[in-house]
Amino acid sequence: MSVSENSTITMLKEITTTFTCDSISLLDVDTFMVGTYDHRPPVCTIDVDGNEAEVQHKLLPDKTYTFCASACSYIPSPETILFTDRAQHTVYMCDIRSGEGRVITNDKIRAPRGMCASSNGCVFVCSNYSDSIVQLSLRGDVLMAHDVGMYGPRAISVSTDGSRLVVSSLHGQRKIKLFNIVH
Repeated sequence: MSVSENSTITMLKEITTTFTCDSISLLDVDTFMVGTYDHRPPVCTIDVDGNEAEVQHKLLPDKTYTFCASACSYIPSPETILFTDRAQHTVYMCDIRSGEGRVITNDKIRAPRGMCASSNGCVFVCSNYSDSIVQLSLRGDVLMAHDVGMYGPRAISVSTDGSRLVVSSLHGQRKIKLFNIVH
């Protein structure tokens, strides 16, 4: 896809996959990290030529998820996969360089869904059942939970400069909330 100066979006290519995508993030300029459902393993990569690869990490659950039961995201630096398991109320942080990782459970993390990372190293996770955004460090420490005044936050993104956070909900709410991040 390309976006012109007047915001016209043009499709560049259609890629057929052997799996169904539930979440997707950029791994590098030509490759995507994909969270799957009804497929094992739950995390794969696919490049712009359609080449697929399964992602293996000792911490990633070896199971098949249903739609909306998990999500993944990728942090380019420090090359870390973020993966959520809603039923287990768990966030996995998997360093693909070292093979190390962290399994994060906490009372503030309830049915985690979407997540993202800021340029300064903060990880934000949608905690669906607590109607909040949980902020984690890159070491996996729970820093705080932020009430977003929204039932069941599902998707989240942070601006490239790390100053704004946008959140949406899964439960039929027709609004997106934009927040300033104060450091």
